[in-house]
Amino acid sequence: MLLLDDFILACQKSNAKYALVGAWALIQITRYRTTHDVDAAVLKTDLWKLREKFEEIGYFYLYNPRLEKHEFKHTEKGDIDVYTEKIGGIPIEQLIDRASTIVLEGQSLRCVSPEDLILVKLVAGRERDMADIAVVLYHLIEKLDWNYLNEEARKLDIKLKEGLINCVQRLPITVPNPPKVRKQLTERINDLSKS
Repeated sequence: MLLLDDFILACQKSNAKYALVGAWALIQITRYRTTHDVDAAVLKTDLWKLREKFEEIGYFYLYNPRLEKHEFKHTEKGDIDVYTEKIGGIPIEQLIDRASTIVLEGQSLRCVSPEDLILVKLVAGRERDMADIAVVLYHLIEKLDWNYLNEEARKLDIKLKEGLINCVQRLPITVPNPPKVRKQLTERINDLSKS
């Protein structure tokens, strides 16, 4: 957790508003996989304060224009990727406003909402993202805000139903009786998704 600890401490010291995305955001739901990097949404106005704190502890800064992200790299610890505009088409302010706080090993963390995590990962569309979505659905399908998911998917021009059903096929084999669970999740997605 060295990278995450560095990130959280830098946010606290700089008073930066943030929300974790990616694998660290999955922790609010389940510890189904690990990661070595940190991906986060940070208010643009807080970036430079945060950069100063990272540089104090040995990170160097790069901007990646293709992916529109700010990269903080450490030669021994790894990378912290910060997004300040949009992720998956969703404005950073919206991701941060909808984020929730969890406590992990005595430390408070802000994570994007499960709905926003699904949308961001649907847009990314990598195999790992689709498996992550399947895990979120497995744990939370009845607790998700389907009105929000349907509305945001429409705004982002995402075929929500098709995308989620595709993700369910990537359900990890660690889930008990995957064929049965896939069938149940597909039926619920057909009921809950409007597009």
